[in-house]
Amino acid sequence: RRMKTELLIQLDGVISSDDQVFLLCASNLPWDLDSALLRRLEKRIFVPLPGPGAREAIASKHLTPDRAPGVDCAAVSARTEGFSGSDMVLLCKEAAMRPLRRIMKQLEAMDGEQDGSKVRLGPVTEQDVEDALRVTKPAQRVNDDKYIKWTGEYGSV
Repeated sequence: RRMKTELLIQLDGVISSDDQVFLLCASNLPWDLDSALLRRLEKRIFVPLPGPGAREAIASKHLTPDRAPGVDCAAVSARTEGFSGSDMVLLCKEAAMRPLRRIMKQLEAMDGEQDGSKVRLGPVTEQDVEDALRVTKPAQRVNDDKYIKWTGEYGSV
């Protein structure tokens, strides 16, 4: 409660000053925001989950042709409906870790008897992405209807 009061006092100070300040806030639970805070935040915008094109762009950024030749980012996008941007990044990181895990297994299997300098890191493959999809699930948005309803009541563009 003290933190909220202090935030409101600081916001009033910023609003009343002549300085130009851009304040950006984010909340996963906008319906829990206090009405006094909502009055001070002029624009309220609902940012939905990324669409197929955005998911493909995220996958393309992280699974580049030099790192993941042959990985079809459009196909990855098609299989990741409901994934957030951070879910997509996590999926790409998980797929990128697969070649490293293969090398670690090879090095452990050598048990110091062979020269490990010949072991090379391979590219991310379609199978790596497939395996990553099996273990990476989207953060669930069980309140989608609640977000849309809140945006209809309080949102502005």
